[in-house]
Amino acid sequence: MKKKISKKNAVIIAGAVVAVTAVGGTAYAMSGPKLALNKEKVTVEYVTKYKPELKDIVKDYKDFDKKSLKLINKIPNEKDKTYPAVGKYTITVKYKKNSLKQSVFVKDTKAPEVAVPADIEILQETDLATFDFKSLMNVSDASETTIDVDTSKVDVNTPAQYDINVTVTDKHGNKTVKAGRVTVTAKPEIGDDEQVVQETVKNSDGTTAVRNSVQKKSQSSGKKVVSNSSNVTRKSTASSQSASSNRTSTNSNKTSGGNRTSGSSSKGNSASENHSGSLTVQKDPNAYRQGDGFYSEGAEINGEDFDKLTGGDWKNWNY
Repeated sequence: MKKKISKKNAVIIAGAVVAVTAVGGTAYAMSGPKLALNKEKVTVEYVTKYKPELKDIVKDYKDFDKKSLKLINKIPNEKDKTYPAVGKYTITVKYKKNSLKQSVFVKDTKAPEVAVPADIEILQETDLATFDFKSLMNVSDASETTIDVDTSKVDVNTPAQYDINVTVTDKHGNKTVKAGRVTVTAKPEIGDDEQVVQETVKNSDGTTAVRNSVQKKSQSSGKKVVSNSSNVTRKSTASSQSASSNRTSTNSNKTSGGNRTSGSSSKGNSASENHSGSLTVQKDPNAYRQGDGFYSEGAEINGEDFDKLTGGDWKNWNY
């Protein structure tokens, strides 16, 4: 059985509700909205600019008196960079007498990008411990990196192709491993004025390769030299001296041949001589004369006729 509320009581109840509502509204107006953050913890990838504003941090930002809402501290950038360094930071937000803190973690989680040449030529008996692999790798990373090349399968004394592994690790532990290839080539023979230089070339498929070539020192200025006393063979000094001696001997013979004019003009001199035409002629103290297809005593022979006979090159040379 429902009780009827008298008109008088209804008025009283309604008045009470209005009073409570008024009091609550007044209390809310006096205290303002409750300070809260959208996120208490934020993770930011390294190399990302992070300059949050209050509207990004404070929950129900539009309900606050903007003059009373303040961001106490901001995250500093890394030196000479436009983004913060890896680490943990704290942002403080204050509203009147209340304050909250947001934790910001800047992390480097990206592995290095690495491009390894498809093939690297190395001279036989090169010291792999001193070979500069690092300069041949194209590495991209926001942090400092270290490069390790596993050449345990390479026999530097035997010309052949070998597999290698290249591992690049940044300072925050991110790692990339790439496979590569080394070709050990036989020792080249070079002269004193030559050296072996290293050059990077582009293959038709877009990859790169590292090649060695023997070049004159005068033509390879500025290029990376990879030859040394242990990984090349020097051209024989004895061979060079022999070739030089032969050239000197040849020149001497030619000079000697040029002096035969004075010797041949002396009468009573008899000796055999080899001439350019490879015909051995006998000097005779007597004069010569030209007959039909033969020479005999009685006339001099001039240089032109002598050339015809010997196939030589003693022009204007007379007995």
